[in-house]
Amino acid sequence: MKDFIETEKRVLQDFFYLLNLGGCRIKIFDGDKEPFIDTIAVELTVTRIAPHFDAKGDYLNSDFWLLWKELGYQEGLQYAHTIKVVGYRIEDAKDSLYEGRYIRAWLAAELTDDLGRTHRLELIDDCADPNQAYDWKQWQKFRDSNKDMLQRVDVQVLEEHIKQAEEWK
Repeated sequence: MKDFIETEKRVLQDFFYLLNLGGCRIKIFDGDKEPFIDTIAVELTVTRIAPHFDAKGDYLNSDFWLLWKELGYQEGLQYAHTIKVVGYRIEDAKDSLYEGRYIRAWLAAELTDDLGRTHRLELIDDCADPNQAYDWKQWQKFRDSNKDMLQRVDVQVLEEHIKQAEEWK
């Protein structure tokens, strides 16, 4: 079972490859037409999965916990978020070569969390979103100039959010 979970977790993480590489605009809706959050996620990480099987033991799908860190996450835990994803709809994807293997990576998707909120993820587009593209480029410069500090913060944030996911009911 452990191998199955690790494989499934890797498959789910692969979906976020291009969004992590090129920057991800995330909008969160709670039934309204306008998002109550519209920001840039600098990293999306699958921290836990909960596979579902049918009565015969065949795999159906997995709920998963996703840590997403927004711009400024190094300033405090209020900029790092964990959600439990119970459903998703892929709007656009692309086959990509990653670590010597071909994967299916998302360009745009909608995630549904356990509270019924919709999290719309989109790869940042220089033409459609020039302000977000600029912010993403500034983030990359900041990240490259502050690798040691961000590495320490990343370890701390990941530990905290894995703990949250493990305690989630």
